Amino acid sequence: MSKHLLRDLPELVSAHIISPETAERIRTFYAQRQESTPNRLLVVFGILGALLTGLGIILIIAHNWYNMGKVGRLIIAFLPMLAGQIVCGYTLFKNNVNPIWKESSATFLFFSIGASISIVSQVYNIDGKLGEFLFWWMILSLPVIYVMPSSMVSLLYLVGITWYACSIGYLEYPQDNPVLYWPLLLAVIPHYTSLSGSHENFFNFHSWLISISLVICLGTLSSGNGELMTVAYMGMFCVLLLLGQMEPFSKKRLITNAFLVVGSVGIISILLYLSFRDFWYGLGGVDINFRTEANELSGAIISTLLAAYMIYRKWRLSSWRDINPKSWAFVAVILLFVVGFSAPFVSVVAVNLLLFSYSVTTIVSGSRAGSFGILNYGLLILTALITCRFFDTDLSFIIRGLLFVGVGAGFFLLNYYMIKRKSQAS
Repeated sequence: MSKHLLRDLPELVSAHIISPETAERIRTFYAQRQESTPNRLLVVFGILGALLTGLGIILIIAHNWYNMGKVGRLIIAFLPMLAGQIVCGYTLFKNNVNPIWKESSATFLFFSIGASISIVSQVYNIDGKLGEFLFWWMILSLPVIYVMPSSMVSLLYLVGITWYACSIGYLEYPQDNPVLYWPLLLAVIPHYTSLSGSHENFFNFHSWLISISLVICLGTLSSGNGELMTVAYMGMFCVLLLLGQMEPFSKKRLITNAFLVVGSVGIISILLYLSFRDFWYGLGGVDINFRTEANELSGAIISTLLAAYMIYRKWRLSSWRDINPKSWAFVAVILLFVVGFSAPFVSVVAVNLLLFSYSVTTIVSGSRAGSFGILNYGLLILTALITCRFFDTDLSFIIRGLLFVGVGAGFFLLNYYMIKRKSQAS
């Protein structure tokens, strides 16, 4: 945007829109901002350089591993980590303002820690599982995030704790449960909040990784029955959606508002899953044991309470009308479960009507806001609903075909209407 503005300055001056003095002040402002803003490409190449250097050291060690004694192997184990600490110390005391040095040295130290743990374990034949290795790696790497501070290490840390939770909660199920994932996730939140405003790209990447990590790892609470996990996931998606409507996320572009996107898509996905008849007609035969399914129950209660609190907070900050209708989906799901045990047909109809209403309100909202993305998202919800009914209804192929033709025509006509309205407005 700044390059286009600077290029248009002579034309703006000649058209007497701005004065030559104003144009010069604009040039000076952007020149000063360019000097104070780090070259993002250099930061990326610095991080990649640290990654490749670490991988190269590992390959060299692997090639000569069996020619080394125990002492040599231990020296090799701690040498990269020591080098990483020296470089990080130099960065802190000499180049503290340089983000390229910060991110590169911290990334190198992060991988050095993991390499040192694995080499020492191999030298002394220490048995262990992948989840344990990842846990200690992330614990030892956590201080690097705040001492340096490093956003790249923070992103790698989020990937690591997600991997740890999956390894413990899914691959080793039902022997263990990654309960420590949650405090590990909370430990990175202070750094994440500090990125707001000044480190826009890193902040957006963190938002996406945190959202995806929560979606992946919440399922580790499950011990078999998915009914309570449905409530837990719906509550979490509503929390994410409500969070995405608050500052500083509400002012962001849709693609950078991870919480809004993940929350909305998650709510619709859960409702589409609940729209099938088999789920509700099989609900009566499910035996929910609250003692053995305490984790699912805890997740459902906590996520529901958080969603209720977020709605209350949103209402206090604005009004009921500003709350996205999808934010109430967690209440609807709880009511549907209450009814579904005794009257499954009512829940089936209610879910489908709810999805249809969400698609219509989204289409209307997109049309009013002049947003092609929101408009087509509403049409996609309607298309997904019709596609789901394609598989569990006895409608004839002619009616099914007409429904898809109608949705396709809707896509074309509504987008044409939006384009025409925008062209007339301009």
